[in-house]
Amino acid sequence: MKAKVPVLAAACAALALGARAADDIDALLGDDPKPAAAEAPAAEEGAPAAADGEALPQKGDLSKLFYLLPYCRELDGKGEVRMPGASEWKAVEEGKYYPLGSEYRCIGASSKMTIRFGPDSDVTVLGASSFSTRIHPIREFKRAINLLGGTILVSLPNNLPADTFTVNAPGFSVYNPAGRSRYTYKTMDDGEGDEALVRCVTQTMSIKGRHFDITGMKAANELRIRTSKDNLFTALYGKSGDIAVKLDQGRIFVKDFATGKVNQEDKFLDWRLSPETVVRIHRALPAIGERMSVTVMTFDSHGELKNRCAFAEGLAEVNSGELGPTSKKDMEELEKRAASLTDTIDADANAGAATTEEPSADAASPAPAPSKPASKPASEPAPEPAPAPAQDDGFGF
Repeated sequence: MKAKVPVLAAACAALALGARAADDIDALLGDDPKPAAAEAPAAEEGAPAAADGEALPQKGDLSKLFYLLPYCRELDGKGEVRMPGASEWKAVEEGKYYPLGSEYRCIGASSKMTIRFGPDSDVTVLGASSFSTRIHPIREFKRAINLLGGTILVSLPNNLPADTFTVNAPGFSVYNPAGRSRYTYKTMDDGEGDEALVRCVTQTMSIKGRHFDITGMKAANELRIRTSKDNLFTALYGKSGDIAVKLDQGRIFVKDFATGKVNQEDKFLDWRLSPETVVRIHRALPAIGERMSVTVMTFDSHGELKNRCAFAEGLAEVNSGELGPTSKKDMEELEKRAASLTDTIDADANAGAATTEEPSADAASPAPAPSKPASKPASEPAPEPAPAPAQDDGFGF
């Protein structure tokens, strides 16, 4: 009897695995996505509650965030998909699942298509727009999309765990998005780069690019990002709200006065990207060495240069530090100040020269003869003419 117990246990486990596999196959191939969408994240004791009363998914339970494969939830108009490795586009079918790595596009200005990634995660394509998904290993429940063109709307849970969904373009990556966000992406007509208008509609999101990091955009914040084709130029333009940007300023030497040891640390500049303000980042490949040289500049809403720093990536030995502004307005102020100081010095010098010439003329004239020369001793020297009073010529002499 004891020998039969392990056999029964193994049989039950096999039946359970078979049922689970059947459910996975039905979820992948079935046309009706409602059973998969009805799944709710498993609640754990002590887990924080979401706004709708459901428990937030825990770190080890990310399988409830996204489906194994995305599917077309809604199609209004004409939409097409190109699967990984294929060269031809095919018509999108509502309710059908598609592999990761596929490209999606809408045909026509009035078309609309929604691709569902999870119970509360949608990507909507508006008009003549397109995007692609990234391939991930099986059971790695992270998702990422690449902007290809047009207007893309992303809707995600407000409590989405960190580093589980990203929106990517050649010059930046949006990480930790929550709520709704909107992206209008296009390549420039001259073929020299691309441009993206990024708007946080609700909740928060962050953006990271080479030499800049936006750690927390809020609702209604918007900015425009321009990137050259060779990625040697990036510009950030403020459109709506005050957006906190952390800008690289290279590496610097920092001395620990307690130990006397000198270390290298990364330096950053905190900048508020308000409407009409601009950040410009120029990169260049140096003629000598392998480290890219970078210049980071900030401009206020009037176009005046406010900050400038030039450095080589990863080298504290090559870092100009914060350079003074050299805008036209600042140069004019410096010229006025220099002119005023020059006029003051010239006036003082002329006054001192005029005063010095008077005693010189008096000293050249003969001194009057003494009235009683016999009364003075022979050893007493003749009186000298009185020196001219001291004058301040502006130089401290």
